[in-house]
Amino acid sequence: MSTLFDAIRSGDDDAVVRALRAGESPEADTEGETALYRAALANEAGIVRLLLAAGADPARGSGEGAGDLPLCGAACGGHTEVVRALLAAGARADQEEAYGFTALAWAVRLGHAETVRVLLEHGADPGRPGADGLP
Repeated sequence: MSTLFDAIRSGDDDAVVRALRAGESPEADTEGETALYRAALANEAGIVRLLLAAGADPARGSGEGAGDLPLCGAACGGHTEVVRALLAAGARADQEEAYGFTALAWAVRLGHAETVRVLLEHGADPGRPGADGLP
């Protein structure tokens, strides 16, 4: 495991900064999972912002076949501040991950109303059909 991933796992912003300054890439991945995706899932808004400021791509997929998006991962957990950070960095509100799911579809299905509101404010299409063909 990298120092960067250890820092993300522990939620230590300062350790993330040290790892990045020591040369670890903000685009780092381990076993196919990107650092940004890991931080988004962990609801580490400060770390997400650090990785984005260091050059992490908010639209880069993670996981098997790069089918998991940081925005969708954050939306699944109702991590609204992470969603805001990703959108502010250029993540597209309606970008589809594997199997056609969007962040809005996840947030609606999982009942994260505040996250839904933020996604709609950033242009997510409420009428867009989901992976199952239903709006």
